[in-house]
Amino acid sequence: MKYISGIIALLLIAVFAACEDETKSCDQTLLADLGINFRKDSLDGYIDKDTTWPKVVFYAFGKDTLVKSEARSSVYFELDPLHDTCQYYLKLDSAAVADTLTFRYTRTPHFVSAGCGFATFSTLDTVITTYHTIDALKINNREVTSDNTTNVSLYFIY
Repeated sequence: MKYISGIIALLLIAVFAACEDETKSCDQTLLADLGINFRKDSLDGYIDKDTTWPKVVFYAFGKDTLVKSEARSSVYFELDPLHDTCQYYLKLDSAAVADTLTFRYTRTPHFVSAGCGFATFSTLDTVITTYHTIDALKINNREVTSDNTTNVSLYFIY
């Protein structure tokens, strides 16, 4: 009888440890963030390089601020999982004029596992922007999944 309670205790510890590991992997696997990097165009398009802006402000209209006055060379964020369109505000510098980015996409449920459930992956259809400080944009990867790639590059001249 004494050994049975010890075996049950070990089994319970093993089950809790397995659940904790799966929760960590679920958190990473369920995140499907769209990545945007900032590029500076110099020498009339012959050289473009990553650039860091000093006071980036980035937020979704009607939602909390995702980035508030930080030096950044990129931003990663989740598209709205309940709609096929979302709109963001981007201001690179306190002296710059803000731009608006509109993303249109198709949502697809993606089965992760029985323990984790489903993640929402997206396919970018269109990205529309104002051109106050943004000179151009390029969609690098239309598939927004959990692989943390750069989906969109924004180009700036100054």
